[in-house]
Amino acid sequence: PPRFSGMSAAGVDKRRSGGDGGKRKTLSPVDSAVIRHNSWLSHIPLLSAGMMAPAAGPDLGEVTAQIAKGWPSDFCWSSCFDAQFIAALMYQGYLPTAHGPLDGPHEHVLLPKLHQQRCVMQFEDLRLPKGLRSKAAGLDIAIDTAFDQVVEKCLEQHGESWLHPPIVQGFRDLFKMGGSGQVRMHSVEMFKDGELVAGELGYSVGGSYCSLSGFSCVDSAGTVQCIALGVLLHERGFAFWDLGMGMEYKHSIGAKDLPRLKFLETLHAARDQPIKDFVLPPTPAAGILTPKLPIGRLVQLDRSKAEQGKGSPQSGGRRG
Repeated sequence: PPRFSGMSAAGVDKRRSGGDGGKRKTLSPVDSAVIRHNSWLSHIPLLSAGMMAPAAGPDLGEVTAQIAKGWPSDFCWSSCFDAQFIAALMYQGYLPTAHGPLDGPHEHVLLPKLHQQRCVMQFEDLRLPKGLRSKAAGLDIAIDTAFDQVVEKCLEQHGESWLHPPIVQGFRDLFKMGGSGQVRMHSVEMFKDGELVAGELGYSVGGSYCSLSGFSCVDSAGTVQCIALGVLLHERGFAFWDLGMGMEYKHSIGAKDLPRLKFLETLHAARDQPIKDFVLPPTPAAGILTPKLPIGRLVQLDRSKAEQGKGSPQSGGRRG
């Protein structure tokens, strides 16, 4: 595997650590114990909270840049589930997940994921399925009103999967503390007659929003929640919507896969934008699905008209 400055798939850089002895001194006791009982982790880049320190060399951003260019896989790992560290990972472009149970005394590790291909929605590409407004009748969408209930519903539908207790607590702490730096934790809720019937966990980084995990227990409620969320993100001024791993249903509504470096370039352009006001009390979803701003096909039609209007003497105002 490629080498990185600092701790990585090749361990601590021997130029700084002085060989194996230096590696043992540099690794924390917890990290050493995790690797001792789970040797496969020694082949994956290790990220630590120490990389957030002002004098860290290299710091988390520098390590991430090297990983992005040279690491031929998606996952890194860490033993730290601190909310501020999770927020720092989000800011750098990682999508935090968790893994367990492990061998040895430490049951779980954080597996920050830096996808080689990241699924991204540009709002001009968002497609509103036909008939969706009628399916939204009686459904209300809300933001940040039932975080713990959304977590419980996700776990009920999917099991722990990657939402193991330590990362859930990290997300909960980040939500309750109102975020960290440019990062805010969010929950999206869809109610029917006051009952929670769909929703998701996600987070924002400045002008970007990332969907993490969701659930649906009523037909079409999940689709309505997804599309209504996209419209809300656009109307609240978000630059793009990060959908994580590419999947057919995401592509079907207009999302596209970006190579890792292109995704990070897109994120870096948005992450320091002003934080968006994103709290929403329960609001009829059908009204949200009547966009106040042009999106998707409407944007494309507007652009087509603008292009036709430009014209040129040579083309007589027509564009092929």
